[in-house]
Amino acid sequence: MTTPFSENAGRFLNSSETKSMKEAYRDRKLAVGLSTDDYVRSEYFGINQIKELLNHPDCVGLRVHHAKRWEDTDGNPTEVGVGQLKPRVLLTAVNAKGKNIGVNSGSAGLKDMNQNAATLGDGLPCPRHCGGDEDN
Repeated sequence: MTTPFSENAGRFLNSSETKSMKEAYRDRKLAVGLSTDDYVRSEYFGINQIKELLNHPDCVGLRVHHAKRWEDTDGNPTEVGVGQLKPRVLLTAVNAKGKNIGVNSGSAGLKDMNQNAATLGDGLPCPRHCGGDEDN
């Protein structure tokens, strides 16, 4: 039996499928009364940070976690109940058994990796950081 946790999991989507999925998400947010500036549409992570996760010798891919965190208006973390609860995305390296790789999972991290860095977070959220492309 082949494990689903391989280097080839997932597939590339064509532009019409991608557009349809993003529009369905947008339409649902607008239907509950949010404006286009009131909800997070995407989050950007730099290639060097992603490579640090991918370069772990046991890594076969990344797991994307949907999460929420209390933040101030500038996106800085706050205490629970202070500011607004905002959606965030977390990236974690995964091994061929489907287990998260990192200090928090009990396995060793990269030699030069920040020893608290089991998961990559704090990407740049859109709409605040869309790079001029409002379709993010």
